[in-house]
Amino acid sequence: MIKAAGAIQHTADGAAIMTVYAVPAIAICIMAVLLLIAAAVLAYMLVNRKKAKAQKPLLRECPEVWAVHEQGAREYQEDSYVVSDTDNADVYGTLAVVSDGMGGLEKGDQVSDTVVTTAINGFYRMQGDSDQILLALLTWANQAVNGLLGPAQQGKSGATVVMGLLKNSKFHYLSVGDSRICLYRNGRLIQLNREHVFRNELMLRVVNKEISFQEASAHPKAAGLTGYLGQGQIKHIDLPAQPVEALPGDRFILMSDGVYNALSNEEISSALDKEPKAAAEAIHQMIANKNYSNQDNYTAVIMAC
Repeated sequence: MIKAAGAIQHTADGAAIMTVYAVPAIAICIMAVLLLIAAAVLAYMLVNRKKAKAQKPLLRECPEVWAVHEQGAREYQEDSYVVSDTDNADVYGTLAVVSDGMGGLEKGDQVSDTVVTTAINGFYRMQGDSDQILLALLTWANQAVNGLLGPAQQGKSGATVVMGLLKNSKFHYLSVGDSRICLYRNGRLIQLNREHVFRNELMLRVVNKEISFQEASAHPKAAGLTGYLGQGQIKHIDLPAQPVEALPGDRFILMSDGVYNALSNEEISSALDKEPKAAAEAIHQMIANKNYSNQDNYTAVIMAC
């Protein structure tokens, strides 16, 4: 699936009006000289101002968005994703949401679809602070999932979610679960969010000298989710104190664990080093080439600045 958008720039020209009154000839000469000097100074300032602007490339408000979304070797597709209409990005920004239904559990596909559908339906009703918008979308999505499951099924099924909102050259995000949000900048892949898995609690026990590092590392349930939508109340959320200042050339990637469990950081980086369309194609091709018999559903949304 491809989402593309171009930048729109608006400019306005002002006009100055000067009124000249009758004055003696010598005064007119002096005024003429002063006006010539002022015009020269103004022209110099305008030229240098244009040069200064040219040295700082403008970031497109509408990012170029590409996605890869495949079933892998699983019987069902339990990943879901959505990207907002980039035609309205100058007003709302661009929102991307990826949700991974908990594999093997009942209604995993329905839960992830409920998450992304609720988020995008609420997005166009919201304006204001971007972090508050994301929190409101998360609240509504969790309420919808809990309603879908009912009290008896809460905690027995669910889904992860990552949301990214690029607006006014800033990238706002939040996450629940183990799906990842990463920034690729200047050849480096930087994970922005923290996964909500049992491994974190095990490491806390290591620090408190309750178990050894070796025991924590070998624990069979280390990768188990401790936070997800569908638990009733959300237990964990990752929300940064400040958004990321988006720079020209940045790549933000939102991905399910089917991507980062199949590919190394080096492989993901090599893909993101390409143009956005080629990056999405490279991620798909590298995973397909591995031909894992247990390949999970995999979804990645790339937002290129």
